[in-house]
Amino acid sequence: MDTINQLPSTLTLTSTAFTITITTLLITYITLVRILRYKNLQSIQRKYGKYTQNPYAMDYKTAHAILKTVFLREFPFIYGFGTQFALIKSYGVASGTQLLVHTRRLTSKRTVGKRAEDTGVFIAEFLVSGIDTPRGLKALAKMNWIHRQYGSKITNGEMVHTLALFVLEPQRWIDKYEWRPLTEIERVAIFTYWREIGNRMGMRDIPRTLEEFKTWTADFEEKNMRFAESNRKCVLATLDLFVRPLPGFMQQIITDKVFPTFIEPHVRPVLGLRDPPFVVEKGMEWFFFIRKLLIRYLFLPRWSDVDAVGRENESGRVVRTVYLFEPWYVAETVWSFVLKTVLGRIAKRAPGPEFMSEGYLPEELGPVEFRDRSRDDVLAEAEGLKEYAQRGGGVGIGCPFGPAYR
Repeated sequence: MDTINQLPSTLTLTSTAFTITITTLLITYITLVRILRYKNLQSIQRKYGKYTQNPYAMDYKTAHAILKTVFLREFPFIYGFGTQFALIKSYGVASGTQLLVHTRRLTSKRTVGKRAEDTGVFIAEFLVSGIDTPRGLKALAKMNWIHRQYGSKITNGEMVHTLALFVLEPQRWIDKYEWRPLTEIERVAIFTYWREIGNRMGMRDIPRTLEEFKTWTADFEEKNMRFAESNRKCVLATLDLFVRPLPGFMQQIITDKVFPTFIEPHVRPVLGLRDPPFVVEKGMEWFFFIRKLLIRYLFLPRWSDVDAVGRENESGRVVRTVYLFEPWYVAETVWSFVLKTVLGRIAKRAPGPEFMSEGYLPEELGPVEFRDRSRDDVLAEAEGLKEYAQRGGGVGIGCPFGPAYR
């Protein structure tokens, strides 16, 4: 009888001990997550603390090292998403979208996927491989060659504005959606590195500080952002890539109701987008708020960089392992071959020769019809850019297309 009477006390003690153990483990885990999650930030502060008082004293090589940590370790998903939406926001300038509609490279379903993948590869080569490496030099030279084919149809202001969006949009996304905001050193590093890219693309009058860049961008957008039907066509063609894998009934819902939540309210009308329903907008805010808390307190940080750029194979071509919309430059495997053989058209977006599964050379990126006739010019310009980099880049001699470069 006494034993039976003691059972509730024993169970209470066992329950209390279990609760204490679980609580202790949870607190220990959360503490560990917090310590490790700030490891990359603390590493940046230790290595580059001398730039705290004047972050603009850093050169583009230092800026590149910091940017890679931000992009590949700290915030790869949101940084990548912000970069994609920077392109969408650039469609608010009608003169640029009219050219895109005219060339049909963005609005044709036959070419839009390759254009999007090539854009991602260009950016990955710039940001990950680096603009002083052989691959980065050739990719940048090819980008310059493509732009020159359109002459004065692409103005310096439009190019600087697109550059500004690549600097500012990922920062806005990280500050709004990520588990911590960027530090001033990280912001200036992103600006400094992209400014060097702008110099090497021959852009003129790029503002010298991040704050000046923000002011310049706001002024440019106030004067040049206006709705045009070409804006809407470019936006819808791009959003179609995002929703293409979804069931048909969901595609219009995502395009009309969800995507506009990621666009600033004053930009939506310029792009031909309507305001999303209030409940959807708040729902997305709560989703990312919960994600922010989970990452900050419960998720361990990455121990290695994300795989954002391809690897060279035996023939020297670059083969990717991941892609955004279409498997361009992704190696064909036995599995993908079997999938296409068995499923046919259902698996038509599996890697294969039609998507250049043999890989790419940086000088070949861009429209297929430009590949052969651009090669010699691109390789020659890459050599010139290499000499320019060896002489200090933009800090050393200014714009690579100015007198000092020639």
